[in-house]
Amino acid sequence: MNHRLRIITRVAVFASLVFIFSYFSLFLYNINLGFFVIFASGFLWGTWPGIGVGLVGYFLWSNFNPFGPVPFPLLLSQLVGVSMIALIGVIASKMFDPDKWSRKGLLILILSGFFAGLFYHIPVDIVDALLYQPFWPRLIGGSIFSLITIVSCCIIFPLFYPALALMYKKEKNNPYGKSN
Repeated sequence: MNHRLRIITRVAVFASLVFIFSYFSLFLYNINLGFFVIFASGFLWGTWPGIGVGLVGYFLWSNFNPFGPVPFPLLLSQLVGVSMIALIGVIASKMFDPDKWSRKGLLILILSGFFAGLFYHIPVDIVDALLYQPFWPRLIGGSIFSLITIVSCCIIFPLFYPALALMYKKEKNNPYGKSN
């Protein structure tokens, strides 16, 4: 299988995982395991595959969730936010090696979770407040719920380190290498 087809297949599989894991947020409000999947795809495969996973997975979730599709401006803000999560994964991949567990790696994963939740919610909360007015009360009220996402990402990212390390090891042994 050529390199491009491998990446497209991985993006499709991981995007479907984002869609499936996003269903957990129905039961565990604002806790989304899909954020880690997007982060990991950016970490493992680089910028464009990571962004692709986020865009496709969240596009599907935003349009085919049980509550119905989100308004178009909110959809765009969500897609911008999940793209930031993939970029955080790319940056984290340059800062530590998952083969060697260390406190530095733990700190980077915690900070990655923090910034993933924060950079997702900044555009989403602003657009949400603009759409559903009054702006300041809506933005402040939404920020409280955003903290749930941010804190949960700070816990989930280090918690799922073993999965990231395993996938990294498999990718490192992959003869086709990492794409960017």
